[in-house]
Amino acid sequence: MTTHHRTYLKPPSLPAMGLGALWPSAGWQSKLGFPTFSFIWRDYRIGADLLRELQRLACSDDVATTDRLLLLAPHVTGFRLTLAMLMHPDWPLPIWQALQLRNRLTRSGALKVAVPSDLIAQATAWRVHDKGIELDVHVQLLQGDDCPWESVTTFYYRGRFAPPLTHGPLEGAALISPTIDPALAPVAHWAVDGDRRLHFARLTGDGNPLHLLDAYARRTGFAAASAHPQRIAAQCLGHLAPSPPPRQLDLWLKGPVYYGRAVTLRETRSGDGAHFALWVDGDERAAMVGQLS
Repeated sequence: MTTHHRTYLKPPSLPAMGLGALWPSAGWQSKLGFPTFSFIWRDYRIGADLLRELQRLACSDDVATTDRLLLLAPHVTGFRLTLAMLMHPDWPLPIWQALQLRNRLTRSGALKVAVPSDLIAQATAWRVHDKGIELDVHVQLLQGDDCPWESVTTFYYRGRFAPPLTHGPLEGAALISPTIDPALAPVAHWAVDGDRRLHFARLTGDGNPLHLLDAYARRTGFAAASAHPQRIAAQCLGHLAPSPPPRQLDLWLKGPVYYGRAVTLRETRSGDGAHFALWVDGDERAAMVGQLS
């Protein structure tokens, strides 16, 4: 198993990440698994400009919405560190085979805006199935001696990678998402704005042309370019009913949300928090399901 530690003193460079992704991948070897990488971003900050951008997307800057957006914020700009790891030349599988599947974002303390912090990303667990591999990437935000935020992002690589293998505990969002009745009355309905696509790609570090270029997306079999999941999550969080500050947000990413398409949000509440789901109009299956607790 390859061990690699890397420290960034500024945001990982997008051109350098792109060059790493072009390096021929070694391919999956079950005896080696995924490398033991530890990528650290020193002086990472939750920027006030990032929070304003999320409030713009959410169409709200009230206290309840801002608390929810703070839970999402490190997953937006901090996603660049995860991508830097998955695009490293020593990573065994190419980034274009990786599909973001689930997110668990957890807040255990006060999140400070514009404060120098450390962000640490590691691959902690994976599960080899008959038709693919699920990979969990654990990210921690350190502010001084505290770790007020962490996330587990689950990626999926399609293909056959036998034999079946499980490494590490399942600590991210549950395998099965909550069920939201599509007959519920909508809490919001809007058209997905396609402006500022490149700006959001720079925020996340995710320059996949499927999120930027309609013509490219259509050539690869999609109806149009689709929004980054973090962008859609911010819009959903802005339309939910007011609630106490959440400690955890789980997201299940079911399908693309195309720019220019109308979407409908539905929400239910129970003792463990709010469940919500977003449908692209005309589709029977929800494109995103979430749980705030």
